[in-house]
Amino acid sequence: MGLITKIKHSSHSEHFLLLKRPREPYECDGCKVLGFGPCYECEHEDCNFYLHEECAKDTSSASHPFSKYSLMTFHSRAPQKGERCCDACGQDVLGFVYQCKYKKKTHDYHPSCLKLQRTLTAEDGTRLHLREKLPSKCLNCGSRKTSNGIKGWSYVSSCGQYRYHVACVKDMILKKWKKGYFLQDGKVNETDNSLALQSAIPSRELELPSRKSSSKAKKTWIRKATKAIMIIISALFGDPTIMISMLVQQLLPD
Repeated sequence: MGLITKIKHSSHSEHFLLLKRPREPYECDGCKVLGFGPCYECEHEDCNFYLHEECAKDTSSASHPFSKYSLMTFHSRAPQKGERCCDACGQDVLGFVYQCKYKKKTHDYHPSCLKLQRTLTAEDGTRLHLREKLPSKCLNCGSRKTSNGIKGWSYVSSCGQYRYHVACVKDMILKKWKKGYFLQDGKVNETDNSLALQSAIPSRELELPSRKSSSKAKKTWIRKATKAIMIIISALFGDPTIMISMLVQQLLPD
């Protein structure tokens, strides 16, 4: 079956939605999460209505290897009252969500998080694997738990040296988006781009496997860590290669 490029969706039933690649970042009207890559957009430009591909193709239920004991049920909004966050990425649950209950606790997942690739391969061949729990500290935040206290999912390289919370990488880009770093047509705001993605650089305490590493080894390690971040960003936000690559290049050593 070929790719469906024109659909109707119950969340916006008055118009057709067309599969497009927007010219700028957008907020999905389904899950309320930022997106960069292809999405279903209302055929009427005045509507400014967008749905992630995952949100446009929602199903009544879903399963995931990290949720072995319960089938997840789709909701257009979290049925429980109060603030809720995605157990995968740590971001707020404000719209479309899959929920399951395990050990009397309700777990929430954004549709796009459930579709995250289990294995990513960077340009240099580094392979990153999606993990339910971190084997050791995240290189970005220096902790096994995220800033809001959840364990969260992570991407970990085969060698174990490069480890990042999904939550940390997602929060990094969201902060830059809110500060206006991303403009139209895949361009980056040049006003103060020297600060862009600075939070992606691992802390000096965690950065190197050995304090005795040579200058060349340090540069190689930082380059690999940064490329790992780039491939994770692409997996999370829909392959925003032009916008993200321009920012990431600033972090790569000469």
